[in-house]
Parts: sequence; C-alpha cells; structure tokens
Amino acid sequence: MKRLVYIRVADREVHLPKLIGSFVLAAAVLMFLHACFAMADSWNTINYYTKCVEGLSALPTIDQQLAQFSFCSEALYRATGIVARGNSAMLTGAQLFGGLLTPIANVLFWVAVLLFGYLLYRSGDLELPLEETVREVADYPATPRHTFRKKK
Repeated sequence: MKRLVYIRVADREVHLPKLIGSFVLAAAVLMFLHACFAMADSWNTINYYTKCVEGLSALPTIDQQLAQFSFCSEALYRATGIVARGNSAMLTGAQLFGGLLTPIANVLFWVAVLLFGYLLYRSGDLELPLEETVREVADYPATPRHTFRKKK
C-alpha cells in the first residue's frame, strides 16, 4: 500500500521564512549585479592589456618598453589576478580563461543564491510530496519457533 504525504514547510501565517527570503533575494540581486560588472571589467582589462602590450615595439628604448610592460602587467594583475610572464608579453589561452572563469563562477553562484532566496520567499506556498510505502507485517509469535540447545 502506498500513501502520498504532503509536508508543508511553513504556514500562511508564518512570515519569518518569507522575510529571510526577501533579504536573501535583495542581497543576491546586488551581489549578482556586482559579479556581472566584475566579469565585464575583467574582460575589458584583458582587452586593455592586449592593446597596451601591442604598443611596446613602438617605444624607442628598452627601458621605456620594460616600464610600459611593468605598468601593463601590474594593471592586469590588480584587476584580474593574472600574472603576465616576462618571457612573453601576450597572454596564453590558459591565462585568459583562468582570468575569466572566476568572475563567471561568481555570477553562477549568485544565480544559485537568487534561486535559494526565491525558494525561501515562496516557502509559505511550498509543499513537498513524499511517497511513503506501508507494508503489513505479521505479528511475531511470543515463543520462538526454533529453540537453541547447547551441544554436548
């Protein structure tokens, strides 16, 4: 025999989960926007770095080229955390994707927190259906069927 049991997370009169959910939603929206802007800023900084190091060959002396490279690489490191190597001014594919994956992961994390906040906000209407299986079990006899004896 199977029964379907509904479990209500909160009642319509309970407003505390809804209040917590609204605060989580508001904070998650703000942090989601911040993560989106950080992702766009990382992309713009990588593009700026590429244009900055392309102009190195136009500088007349090695000292000016080194100063420009250190300025460009310091700006890149502060904005994205990517360390530009001294042997090659251009970024590798791993460095490029490594610098972009962290902001993308932040955006996806805050989307998940948004969904969790929405779940809390809607917790007054949330019902979780659980299936319960009931089995009829015969009563055990008071005396055991088999008696155990010590072997001699």
